[in-house]
Amino acid sequence: MKNTAKTVGIVMIIMVISRFLSMISTIIYSTYFGNTLEMNIFSYALQFPNLVFMIFGTALATVIIPIFAGNMDTGKKDRAFKFADNVITLSTLFTICLVILGIILAPLFPLLTEYKTEGYDFAVLALRILFPIMIFYAINYILQGILQSSGKFNMPAFVSVPSSLIVIGYVFFLGDKFGVKGLLIASLIGLSTQALILIPPIFKTEYRYKPSFDYKNEDIKRAIRLMIPVMIGTSAYQLNMFFNVTITANFENTVMIFVLVQNLVLNAVLAFIYSVTAVVYPKFSMLAAKGNMEEFKNTLITVLSSIVYFLIPATVGFILLREELISLLVGWGRITADDESLASVILALYAAGITGVGIKEIIDRAFYSLKDTKKPAIIGIIVMGTNIAVSLTLINFIGVYGIPLGNAISTLLGASILIYLLRRKIGAFGAEKLIKKVFKIVFSSLIMAGTVLSVVLAISNFNLGHIFLDKFIKLFAPVTIGALTYFAATYFLKVDETLDALSKIKKKLSIHKSH
Repeated sequence: MKNTAKTVGIVMIIMVISRFLSMISTIIYSTYFGNTLEMNIFSYALQFPNLVFMIFGTALATVIIPIFAGNMDTGKKDRAFKFADNVITLSTLFTICLVILGIILAPLFPLLTEYKTEGYDFAVLALRILFPIMIFYAINYILQGILQSSGKFNMPAFVSVPSSLIVIGYVFFLGDKFGVKGLLIASLIGLSTQALILIPPIFKTEYRYKPSFDYKNEDIKRAIRLMIPVMIGTSAYQLNMFFNVTITANFENTVMIFVLVQNLVLNAVLAFIYSVTAVVYPKFSMLAAKGNMEEFKNTLITVLSSIVYFLIPATVGFILLREELISLLVGWGRITADDESLASVILALYAAGITGVGIKEIIDRAFYSLKDTKKPAIIGIIVMGTNIAVSLTLINFIGVYGIPLGNAISTLLGASILIYLLRRKIGAFGAEKLIKKVFKIVFSSLIMAGTVLSVVLAISNFNLGHIFLDKFIKLFAPVTIGALTYFAATYFLKVDETLDALSKIKKKLSIHKSH
């Protein structure tokens, strides 16, 4: 576990930097161009390649790792490489077909939104420019799977850094000249690099790609059988996101703000979650393959504990400091006070479901490593159905705010059902102990909330006369004091994660003093 924790730590740092840059690029182009019709269309169009490849790409990565790693671990290197050759060839051909189909059908998609009247031509153009990203997404996910199976986690975590820098560079140097149309091209070029930068690290492994179209290959058949339910499960979550954005596109000038907030929340949360799952999923797969269920359960409960330890107080923080966070991050340029107000409420409602997202990602991978892809798929469909039903009901009462609230409710429901089903499959794995810990964490988070509100109130009239510094202090003062309060509360309640962290700090300090 020590080596795993160290690897997770390194990957998490890279992932945080990567996600942070991605967030910064989104903030820069959003505040630079503002909440205009073209920017709303850009935000909407970008969801299409993201939708298809979060479904197909995630399924690819999920299936490739166990099969490729399994063959490598059992000494079947040639078989593993042949499998990779087939996956790359078949997936690339499949995505080329999807791109062609998407370009042909592009005139139909805007008809589902308000863009069927205003901005229709630009919406069709945006879709046709962005669809080819799917080809590179496919290669990206496959190469990530090969590298992670080979124990190389750093570059897969780094992939979005160049694409973010390309978009940021475009805005600063060419944004005035080419506008949002140029941003479409910059996004296409930038997102394409996510696959291209993984080619050099692949050459540092033994694998060398050789075109192969053997769709009857035993491992390919197995991969397809496994992928179908994974795609169903993954598609449910992604279709939720797509449904949310499409419904939002029927409210005037809300898509850009909605997607911006969605990205802010997801970048913050998924940087943590995916750095954990990237390392833990291969470990789950290895333990399950060896039949070592005791260690499997220990690893599972340790990871779940870490998830709730960080995400529950993060939820409280997002909700309480929503206005300060939005003001600091996007309260610039052409973003108006009304845009900020809309964004802060959406942020709070989205944040309510982030613990559910974290738990779901971990439990899904536990099921996948046990070769059970059906249950996550079924739950994914239930989550999607719940999200649609609740969102459509709530928008009649609270308008666009019903969409993120419906998403939060459905996500938490899905996570709860998955925990129950996993317990039925593998027996008790410490869920009762986890529930006790959750109560301690919630109580600590409430103490933290009281402290945060007091600090916010105390510095509400604070003014140095420098806009950025004032916004920075009004966010980071309560964040810092709140974090210290949470740490202290969990220490007195003897929460393992806090005690372990404190023990490591004391150990490092004693080593430092001895030198």
